Amino acid sequence: MKSIIVVIFILAGLSDAAFAQNIAQTESRYKAALGDYKQGRYAAAMEKLSPLTSVNSKTTFSAYAHYYYALSAYQLKRFRESKQMLLQLQSRYPGWNRIADAQYLLGAIALEEGKTDEGLAHLAKIKDSSLAKDVFSLKQHYFGSITDLAKLKRLQKQYADDRDIALTLVHFIETSPSSTQTDFQIAEQLQKQFKFSKKEKVAVAEEAPKRSIPKSEGQWTKGYYDVSVLLPFRLDEFSTGRRRSNQFAYDYYQGLIMAKEQLAAEGISVNLWAYDVGADAKTVEPIVENKNFQQSDMVIGPLYPATFDVTSSYVANGRAIMLNPLSTDGNLLKSGSNIYLAHPSIAFQMQKAAQWMKTQAMGLSAAIYYGGTSKDSAMAFSYANEWKSKGGKVLEMLKIQTSREWLENNLSTFETTKPSHIALFSTDGSSGAMLMEVLNGRKLTTTPVLSTSTSFSAQQSRLNRYASRLYLIDTDYVDREKENIREFQKNYWNKTNTFPSVYSYQGFDQLLFFMRMLAKHKDRFQDGLQSARPAGDEYLLSGFNFTKANENQITPVLKHNGSKWTPVDR
Repeated sequence: MKSIIVVIFILAGLSDAAFAQNIAQTESRYKAALGDYKQGRYAAAMEKLSPLTSVNSKTTFSAYAHYYYALSAYQLKRFRESKQMLLQLQSRYPGWNRIADAQYLLGAIALEEGKTDEGLAHLAKIKDSSLAKDVFSLKQHYFGSITDLAKLKRLQKQYADDRDIALTLVHFIETSPSSTQTDFQIAEQLQKQFKFSKKEKVAVAEEAPKRSIPKSEGQWTKGYYDVSVLLPFRLDEFSTGRRRSNQFAYDYYQGLIMAKEQLAAEGISVNLWAYDVGADAKTVEPIVENKNFQQSDMVIGPLYPATFDVTSSYVANGRAIMLNPLSTDGNLLKSGSNIYLAHPSIAFQMQKAAQWMKTQAMGLSAAIYYGGTSKDSAMAFSYANEWKSKGGKVLEMLKIQTSREWLENNLSTFETTKPSHIALFSTDGSSGAMLMEVLNGRKLTTTPVLSTSTSFSAQQSRLNRYASRLYLIDTDYVDREKENIREFQKNYWNKTNTFPSVYSYQGFDQLLFFMRMLAKHKDRFQDGLQSARPAGDEYLLSGFNFTKANENQITPVLKHNGSKWTPVDR
C-alpha cells in the first residue's frame, strides 16, 4: 500500500512552519486527551486539556477542550469544577455549535446535586431537537427511580408544564398495583392534557432509570472531521522540476488545504488524509482495511472505476459519506445512498439543456454533432433521446472531425429543411469556432446553438463573437468578476506563486460545502442536504443543489447577458 501523503510533504513551504507545528502539537494533545477520556482515564484527560482551556489558547479545539474537561470532571463527580468550566465555555464561546450539550451537562450536574429547579431550568433552555431523546432519558434516570407516588405527584404539581414528568407519573399510576381510582383519574386528566402517544408510553416503559452518564459520545462529538482523499498523486513520478501530467490532483488538493483553513476560521476542524490511488484495484484494498481510513467521516475519490468500486463497496456499509469530485456518471450513485457526485450527471445536464433549448428554438428540429471522445458521444446520444422525448426530431446526427474542409464536405447544406437549433458536444477546443463559421456559410447565422464550453478555446474574445445565439454547457464556469474569485486567486498566489486552475476552485468549494453541511446536520446529513436552499454566490463556481438527488443538480447552461456568461436560471 502506498503511504499516506503528509500535507507538508506534498506542498512543502506553503505555510509558516512554526505556526503549523504549534497547531499540530495542539491537535495531538487534544486527541490524546480525547483518547484518555474514551478509555476512562478522566484525570489524565483533564490534565492534558487544562492548558487548552486557557484564555490565551484560541484554536478550533478550544471549545471542545472546555467541554471534555467538564465532562471528565463530571465522571469523577467533581461537579463544582465541571460546572465552572461549562459556565466559562458558555461565556467565551456562546456561538459554539454544541453549546446545547453544555446546557445539557449543566442540567445533569444540577439534578445530580438534587437541585431540581436549576436542573430543569437548564434543560428547558435546550432547543436542539436532536437532544430531545437524551433530555428525556436524563429525566427518566432521576424521576423514573422515584417509588413514592405521593412524592411524584407533588413533583408533577410543582412542574405542571413538564411533559416528561407528567408522562413518568402516568406510567407509574398505570403500572402500579396500588394505584387508586383517584390516581387513575389524575392519569386520565394528564393524558387529555398532554395527549401522550402509544410510542411515548412504550418509550417510558423501556427507558429504565439506568442512565447516569450524560449523552452518548460518538462520531459527531470528537471535535474534528477526518477526510480521506484518494487521488492519483503518482508519487513514483514526483518531481518539483516540471509540471506533472496529473497536476490536476495537486491543484485540487491545494484547494482542499485552503478550504480547511477557511473551515478552521469557522470553528470546523478538518484532518486531511491523502492516499495515492490510481486505477489498480489491488492498491486500494489495503487502504479500506486500514483503521485510520475506517475512521473517515468523508471520502473524496477515487476517480477510476475499479478503485471507486472497491472503495464504495466499503463506504456504502459504513458511516462516512463519499464524494466523486469529477465524474458525471449517474450510475455511480447506485453504489449506495451515501455516495454523491459533485457535478450533475450527463443525463441531468442534457435534461436541463433540452428544456432550455425548447424555449429558445423556433421549432422542434435539431442537428446534433459530436467529437471523438466517449463523453462527447454519450452527451450527444443522451441529448438526442431527451429532445425526442419532448416531441422533437433530429434532422442530422454526425460524429465530426476538427477540420474546416471535412466539415464543409460532410455537414448537410440544409437547403430544404433547416434545423431550429444546433447542438455540439466536443472536447476539442477548436471545433466550436470552425462549426460556427461553416454554419454561417450555410446561412444559419441566427440559428441558436447549444454547445459544451470545451468546444471552444479559452479565448474569450473569439467566443463572444457568437454569444448572441450561443448557449454553453459548463458546470465549472469561472466568473472572474466575482469578488471571492479575486480574493481566492490572490491568496492562492501568495501561497503557491501560481494561479489556481479550475480544479483548485473545485477542491475549495467541495470541501467547504460538504464540511459545513456535515458539521451542521451530522447524522441527519442527507435530510439537511434535501432541505437546504441551493447554494450559489457564496462559493467560487456554480454552487450546489442536492435537494432532489445525490448528484449536484445545478443548472449547467449559460447564456451571455451582454457583458458576461451567467446561468440561464438567473
